[in-house]
Amino acid sequence: MKKNLLSLLTLFMVAIGYSQTFTATDSYGNILQYTVTSANTVTAVSGGTLNNINVDIPVTVSNAGTTYNVTAIGDHFFQGAASLSSVSIPNAVTSIGKQAFGNTNLSSVVLPSSLITIDEYAFQYCQLQGITIPNNVTSIGIGAFRGNYSLSTVTTLATTPPIIITEANNNDSFALYGDRSNIDLYIPAGTTAAYVTDAGALWTGFNTVTENLNVGDTYVNNYITYEVTSVANSTVKAVDYNTAGGTVVNIPATIPNGLITYSVTEIGDFAFDYKNLTDVTLPNSIVNIGENAFFNNDLSSVIIPDSVITIDDIAFAQNNNMTNLVLGNNVTSIGDAAFRFNALNNITIPASVTNIGVVAFGGMGGTNAITDVYCQGMVPPTIATSSAPNSDTFNQDRSTIHLHIPGGTMGAYVTDAGALWTGFNPVTEDALSVDEFQLKNAVKVITTAESIEVETSNNIQLESYSMYTISGQKIKTGSESEIATGSMASGIYILKLDFDRGMISKKVLIK
Repeated sequence: MKKNLLSLLTLFMVAIGYSQTFTATDSYGNILQYTVTSANTVTAVSGGTLNNINVDIPVTVSNAGTTYNVTAIGDHFFQGAASLSSVSIPNAVTSIGKQAFGNTNLSSVVLPSSLITIDEYAFQYCQLQGITIPNNVTSIGIGAFRGNYSLSTVTTLATTPPIIITEANNNDSFALYGDRSNIDLYIPAGTTAAYVTDAGALWTGFNTVTENLNVGDTYVNNYITYEVTSVANSTVKAVDYNTAGGTVVNIPATIPNGLITYSVTEIGDFAFDYKNLTDVTLPNSIVNIGENAFFNNDLSSVIIPDSVITIDDIAFAQNNNMTNLVLGNNVTSIGDAAFRFNALNNITIPASVTNIGVVAFGGMGGTNAITDVYCQGMVPPTIATSSAPNSDTFNQDRSTIHLHIPGGTMGAYVTDAGALWTGFNPVTEDALSVDEFQLKNAVKVITTAESIEVETSNNIQLESYSMYTISGQKIKTGSESEIATGSMASGIYILKLDFDRGMISKKVLIK
């Protein structure tokens, strides 16, 4: 008897604990009320105080030393709060209760992917213009979105149509009296039958029905053809270009299709080859540039953004006018012949690069076009070193190339057993290492008719300088910040600057 009484008492205490209600303030200063539903979950419930037009429901809330996940929004949460304009719902909420946001001025809401059920009248008589139903939603209740007079688009991501109310009266899930004729519906690829045309289909009466794209589907935006690479992540790659768009191309980071915005993360193989392009801008969303992507164009300058990781074989080959190349600071791999047959004289290899393919550079009409290579990595990238034709990374006589490497790396690059960066002439430890970028930004070198002036910021102190001819011969040293050049011959020189916080080198032109 005592054991049974103790068990009942324990259950009673647990029930009391789970029904506990408390308040917490969101990031906008609203006082939100929560009811404990289990040992680690709560439901956001009515009874809070709205102090801002925006509401930010957090992922977790804490009370009396316990942290809870917010997994539901209860009935009448902020029903009738006329000033409510937007709400952020965390990606742990699985249900939204009856009239939770009904009769408000709510115009912006993103439903979380965790959501499963939307109860009756949850968003009735709001100001929503478009709504996206997440993939996991299985049911949408009576009048859930009715009375949103500006609602013009509904996008559902669920491949299995959620159960909705389709009636010519006020019970309809989306429209008063069941009139959906002003709403455009967007559905997953291949689901028109299940949503609309099958016997018993409930998603009928919409103004238009458009299937969203699937992986492998293509579409054109501003003369560029894109192919969907991921539905879940909404990513595409550029795969072709219509030259009617001109010779100057600005590839965007994102593109719209229906209510979905896709991120452009790749340039596909052969996407822009033989297009007579003179200028291209790549967005900081691209991760990979494919084979032959920009082969045989008229590009003179290319800036590879920091987002790019790999540049595939022949990607920018045979752009005969290319004299300027800026490689992003996260490129790890440069493929075979990636920049072959270009007019590059100076090449800077970021510290991130670990591998450079065969004949990646050089080969410009049999001439020795490359004059300087700057490597910023303390660890040398793997390259092809060979005297055989078309077998070397730089595809020309290396003795005509000045190799610049970071201080203290001569062994790793040149003299250690198995070192691959051999045969260059000269080789100087004057390249800017990745750790010295901050120093570089604090140093300004100003060339005048009679002198070179070195200006610094952030209390950086110049200790000494050395000047070299372009062939590597040291011709001048000192410690002053104003270097007299009136007696020097015109030409390009290398200026090595030693500071109390490191060393950098710069090319300077004396006229």
